Amino acid sequence: MAIIAANLAFYLTGGAGNTLPAASLGGVISSTAFTDNTLQNLFANVSPAEALAGSVKYRALSFKNLAAETAYAAALFLSQETTSAFTTIAVAFDSVGTQSVADEDTAPAGLSFSTPLSLAAAIALGDIVASGVARVWFRRTVSAGAAVASDSGKFTVVVGSAP
Repeated sequence: MAIIAANLAFYLTGGAGNTLPAASLGGVISSTAFTDNTLQNLFANVSPAEALAGSVKYRALSFKNLAAETAYAAALFLSQETTSAFTTIAVAFDSVGTQSVADEDTAPAGLSFSTPLSLAAAIALGDIVASGVARVWFRRTVSAGAAVASDSGKFTVVVGSAP
Protein backbone atom coordinates (compact mmCIF):
# COMPACT_ATOMS: atom_id res chain seq x y z
CA MET A 1 0.00 0.00 0.00
CA ALA A 2 1.43 3.40 -0.96
CA ILE A 3 1.52 6.35 1.38
CA ILE A 4 -0.14 9.41 -0.11
CA ALA A 5 0.93 13.01 0.52
CA ALA A 6 -2.19 13.71 2.61
CA ASN A 7 -0.85 11.24 5.17
CA LEU A 8 2.40 13.16 5.66
CA ALA A 9 2.38 16.55 7.36
CA PHE A 10 4.50 19.09 9.17
CA TYR A 11 3.39 20.33 12.58
CA LEU A 12 4.53 23.25 14.67
CA THR A 13 6.35 22.57 17.93
CA GLY A 14 6.44 24.59 21.15
CA GLY A 15 3.58 22.91 22.99
CA ALA A 16 0.40 21.03 22.13
CA GLY A 17 -1.64 24.24 21.82
CA ASN A 18 0.90 26.39 19.97
CA THR A 19 -0.53 28.00 16.83
CA LEU A 20 2.29 30.48 16.14
CA PRO A 21 5.25 29.66 13.87
CA ALA A 22 7.34 32.19 15.84
CA ALA A 23 6.91 30.02 18.95
CA SER A 24 7.81 26.78 17.12
CA LEU A 25 11.01 26.37 19.13
CA GLY A 26 11.09 22.61 19.75
CA GLY A 27 9.80 20.59 22.65
CA VAL A 28 6.32 19.10 22.43
CA ILE A 29 4.68 18.77 19.00
CA SER A 30 1.73 21.08 18.45
CA SER A 31 -1.68 19.97 17.23
CA THR A 32 -1.42 22.75 14.61
CA ALA A 33 -0.25 21.69 11.19
CA PHE A 34 2.21 23.84 9.26
CA THR A 35 0.21 23.83 6.06
CA ASP A 36 2.55 25.63 3.69
CA ASN A 37 6.12 24.58 2.96
CA THR A 38 7.05 28.19 2.23
CA LEU A 39 9.83 29.40 4.51
CA GLN A 40 8.39 32.91 4.53
CA ASN A 41 5.49 31.50 6.58
CA LEU A 42 7.87 29.92 9.11
CA PHE A 43 9.98 33.01 9.83
CA ALA A 44 8.75 36.56 10.36
CA ASN A 45 9.81 39.30 7.97
CA VAL A 46 13.23 40.75 8.70
CA SER A 47 13.04 44.11 10.45
CA PRO A 48 15.24 47.02 9.28
CA ALA A 49 17.29 46.71 12.50
CA GLU A 50 17.86 42.97 11.88
CA ALA A 51 18.86 43.65 8.28
CA LEU A 52 21.38 46.27 9.38
CA ALA A 53 22.91 44.19 12.18
CA GLY A 54 22.45 40.72 10.70
CA SER A 55 20.34 38.00 12.25
CA VAL A 56 20.24 34.26 12.87
CA LYS A 57 16.88 32.69 13.82
CA TYR A 58 15.78 29.09 14.49
CA ARG A 59 12.53 27.14 14.15
CA ALA A 60 11.60 23.50 14.67
CA LEU A 61 8.94 21.52 12.84
CA SER A 62 7.83 17.94 13.35
CA PHE A 63 7.27 15.81 10.25
CA LYS A 64 4.50 13.35 11.11
CA ASN A 65 3.41 10.18 9.33
CA LEU A 66 -0.38 10.04 9.68
CA ALA A 67 -0.63 6.81 7.65
CA ALA A 68 -1.12 3.30 8.99
CA GLU A 69 2.05 2.22 7.16
CA THR A 70 5.73 3.11 7.59
CA ALA A 71 7.06 5.96 5.45
CA TYR A 72 10.32 4.44 4.23
CA ALA A 73 13.46 6.43 3.45
CA ALA A 74 12.08 9.92 4.10
CA ALA A 75 14.40 12.75 3.10
CA LEU A 76 14.24 16.56 3.23
CA PHE A 77 15.78 19.14 0.92
CA LEU A 78 15.34 22.79 0.04
CA SER A 79 13.46 22.73 -3.25
CA GLN A 80 13.80 26.50 -3.60
CA GLU A 81 16.61 28.37 -1.86
CA THR A 82 15.79 31.86 -0.65
CA THR A 83 15.69 34.42 -3.42
CA SER A 84 17.59 37.08 -1.46
CA ALA A 85 21.37 37.15 -1.87
CA PHE A 86 21.56 38.25 1.77
CA THR A 87 19.64 35.32 3.29
CA THR A 88 20.44 31.63 3.62
CA ILE A 89 18.47 28.74 5.05
CA ALA A 90 20.01 25.64 6.57
CA VAL A 91 18.29 22.55 8.00
CA ALA A 92 19.19 19.85 10.50
CA PHE A 93 17.62 16.54 11.49
CA ASP A 94 17.21 16.16 15.26
CA SER A 95 17.22 12.39 15.76
CA VAL A 96 16.23 12.71 19.43
CA GLY A 97 13.52 15.25 18.65
CA THR A 98 12.77 16.52 22.14
CA GLN A 99 15.04 19.51 22.68
CA SER A 100 13.73 23.04 22.76
CA VAL A 101 15.39 26.44 22.82
CA ALA A 102 14.65 29.45 25.01
CA ASP A 103 14.08 31.84 22.11
CA GLU A 104 14.48 32.09 18.35
CA ASP A 105 18.01 33.46 18.70
CA THR A 106 19.29 30.36 20.55
CA ALA A 107 20.77 27.51 18.53
CA PRO A 108 19.68 23.95 19.31
CA ALA A 109 22.57 21.91 20.73
CA GLY A 110 24.49 19.21 18.92
CA LEU A 111 22.99 19.56 15.45
CA SER A 112 24.78 19.82 12.13
CA PHE A 113 23.09 22.26 9.76
CA SER A 114 23.44 22.06 6.00
CA THR A 115 21.82 23.50 2.89
CA PRO A 116 20.68 20.52 0.78
CA LEU A 117 19.50 22.01 -2.53
CA SER A 118 18.63 18.76 -4.31
CA LEU A 119 17.32 15.28 -3.64
CA ALA A 120 20.85 13.95 -4.11
CA ALA A 121 22.01 16.15 -1.20
CA ALA A 122 18.87 15.64 0.94
CA ILE A 123 19.02 15.01 4.66
CA ALA A 124 17.90 11.45 5.38
CA LEU A 125 15.17 11.32 8.03
CA GLY A 126 15.05 7.52 7.97
CA ASP A 127 11.97 5.35 8.16
CA ILE A 128 9.06 6.98 9.97
CA VAL A 129 6.65 4.45 11.42
CA ALA A 130 2.88 4.89 11.43
CA SER A 131 2.07 7.88 13.67
CA GLY A 132 5.82 8.50 14.01
CA VAL A 133 7.51 11.87 13.99
CA ALA A 134 10.85 13.25 12.79
CA ARG A 135 12.06 16.62 14.11
CA VAL A 136 13.65 19.09 11.71
CA TRP A 137 15.27 22.41 12.65
CA PHE A 138 15.57 25.39 10.32
CA ARG A 139 18.13 28.18 10.61
CA ARG A 140 17.70 31.48 8.74
CA THR A 141 20.78 33.68 8.48
CA VAL A 142 20.54 37.27 7.29
CA SER A 143 23.85 38.98 6.48
CA ALA A 144 24.65 42.29 8.17
CA GLY A 145 23.80 45.20 5.90
CA ALA A 146 21.17 43.22 4.01
CA ALA A 147 19.21 45.12 1.41
CA VAL A 148 15.43 45.19 1.54
CA ALA A 149 14.11 42.39 -0.65
CA SER A 150 11.08 40.23 -1.07
CA ASP A 151 12.25 36.74 -0.15
CA SER A 152 10.89 33.23 -0.39
CA GLY A 153 12.03 29.63 -0.34
CA LYS A 154 10.50 26.15 -0.09
CA PHE A 155 11.36 22.78 1.36
CA THR A 156 10.29 19.33 0.23
CA VAL A 157 10.13 15.92 1.88
CA VAL A 158 10.17 12.79 -0.23
CA VAL A 159 9.45 9.23 0.86
CA GLY A 160 11.10 6.21 -0.65
CA SER A 161 13.89 8.16 -2.27
CA ALA A 162 16.40 8.99 0.44
CA PRO A 163 19.96 9.43 -0.85
